[in-house]
Amino acid sequence: MLKIVGTREMQAVDAAAVAKYGMAGLELMERAGRGLAEQARIMLEFNPRPKVAVLVGGGKNGGDGLVCARRLAGFGMDVSVILPTKSRMAPETAANFKRLNSKKIKIIKLNNDFSGKTLQRFLDADLVVDALLGIGIAGSPREPAASVIRTLNSMRVKVLAADLPSGLNADTGEAGQPTVRADFTLTFGLPKKGLFQPEAMAWVGAWAVDSIGFPQELLHPQADDAAYFNARDAAAIMPQRPRDAHKRTAGKVLIIGGSAQYHGALLLAGQGAIRAGAGYVTLAYPESLDMVVRQHVVEEICCPLPADKNGNLAGAAIKHLLSMALEQDAIVIGPGLGRTSRVFHLVRAFIREASGTRSIVVDADALHALAGVQLSRRSRRLPALILTPHEGEAGRLRGVPPEKIRAERWATARELARWYAAIILLKGPHTVAANPEGRLRIIGAGTPALATAGTGDVLSGAVAALSAQRLEPYDAAALAVYLHGRAGELAGPDPGGIGVRAREVADAIPLVIRQLRGMPPPK
Repeated sequence: MLKIVGTREMQAVDAAAVAKYGMAGLELMERAGRGLAEQARIMLEFNPRPKVAVLVGGGKNGGDGLVCARRLAGFGMDVSVILPTKSRMAPETAANFKRLNSKKIKIIKLNNDFSGKTLQRFLDADLVVDALLGIGIAGSPREPAASVIRTLNSMRVKVLAADLPSGLNADTGEAGQPTVRADFTLTFGLPKKGLFQPEAMAWVGAWAVDSIGFPQELLHPQADDAAYFNARDAAAIMPQRPRDAHKRTAGKVLIIGGSAQYHGALLLAGQGAIRAGAGYVTLAYPESLDMVVRQHVVEEICCPLPADKNGNLAGAAIKHLLSMALEQDAIVIGPGLGRTSRVFHLVRAFIREASGTRSIVVDADALHALAGVQLSRRSRRLPALILTPHEGEAGRLRGVPPEKIRAERWATARELARWYAAIILLKGPHTVAANPEGRLRIIGAGTPALATAGTGDVLSGAVAALSAQRLEPYDAAALAVYLHGRAGELAGPDPGGIGVRAREVADAIPLVIRQLRGMPPPK
C-alpha cells in the first residue's frame, strides 16, 4: 500500500530520494514526463495523428510537461508547448526546455496582453496537458495563469493534469478561483490528500498514481498514515481456493434480513456472498416472506423464522439465530430488516451474544439499532464487528448531520471504529476502511454506477464471504470494497454508470477477481 501525503510530506519524500538514495532530480522528472506521455497516448488511442498542447509553468511540474512534450513529438504527434508565464524556471525545468527540438515542437510564449481568442487558437487540440502549477501553490492562481485556466475550462477539449489540476490544493482538495477541470489526473510518487476530498472530484476526473521509481521505503505507510488500497494490494490478499475445497470449507455465510416491505435487500446480499466466493449461504428471514423468497432463490438455503403480525422478525427468532451462528464462518445482519423497536432490540441482543462465527457484518437497518449504543461488553473472543454505514447512517451513529460526516470522513471513520470497537467501512466516493487500532485505508475503486438501490447489500454479502474464507476481517472489508467498486465499473454498458442494477454488480465480481489473477476476460 502507498501512504497518502500532503504537500510537505511529498516534498520531504522528494528531498529524501535525492539526498539519501542519490536519485537525480532530472531523472525523476524524466520518469514523470514519460508517465504523462504514456497516459496521453492512452487517451488519444483512436486518433491517428493527434494534436497536443502542453501548458508549462516555471516549476518542476512544468518540467514534467516538457518531458512529456518531447516524448509525444517523438511519437510523431503534432505538439505545441505554451508558456503563459515569465517567471524563472527551476534548474531541471530549464534543462528540459533546452532539450526541446524546435523543429518538431511549436513553442508559444504568451505575453500578459494575450486575448482569449488567441489562447483558444493555441489550445485548439485533441488533448491539453496541464503542467502549469504544481502542488506548492498557495491560494488561487495569479495572472496570467488564471486567464489561461479560465479559457481552457471554457473549451470542449480533453485535459490531462500532471500531478494535480492547476489551482487545486494538494492538502485540502479546495479548488482555487480558477482551477483546471481535468478529465484525467496522473499524480506522481504518492497520492495526495486533496485528491480524496469530495470537493476535488469535479476537478480531478479519473486519476491514477505513478510512483516514478521512488524507493519503496519512502512509499510505505506507517501506523498513523492513511494508506491507499489499490489493485496490487487487492491481488496480494485475494483468497486462493484449494483444489480439494468443498462447499463447507469455502466458507459458510448467514444473512439475516428481510421484512414485509423489503425482501430484495436480503436476496442481493446473498448474491454478493455467492459471487465473492462463499460456498454455503443461508438466508434467515421472517416466515411471512417464505413464499416470495423461495420464488427467487436457487443456490441459497432458506430458513424462515418467527415473525410478528407486521411481517418483521419476532423476538422469538433470537434463540434460533444464536444457535445458527455457532455453525457459521461469517454473518450479515440488517439488509431490509426493518426499523421497529423490537427489531432493534433483537439486533443488539444478537450482536452482544452471538459466538462461534469469525465476523458479523452490520449493515442497513441494523446500523440504526446501534445509534448511541456503545458495545462495551464485547471482548476479543467474540466475533469481529464490521459496520458498513453510508454518510447518512454514519451521521445517525454519531448524532450529527450527514454534511458534517462528508466534511470529516477520515476522522469520522476512526472515531466510529474506536467507539464501537469495530471495523468501519464508511461508504461513498473513496470508501474509507478504519479499524479500532486507528489504521485507515482509502479504497482505490468506485463509480457512480453504485448510486442505485441494493448495491450496498451486495457489498455486505461480499464482505462476509471474504471473511468466511479466512481473510482477516480488516483485509476482507477492504478487498470487498475494491471488488465491489471495480464490479460497478464493469457491470453496465454506459461509462457514466447509468442503468446498472445491483444484481449486475454482484454478477461482475467474479470478472474482477479474474482480472486480479491476471487472466483475460472469458470469451
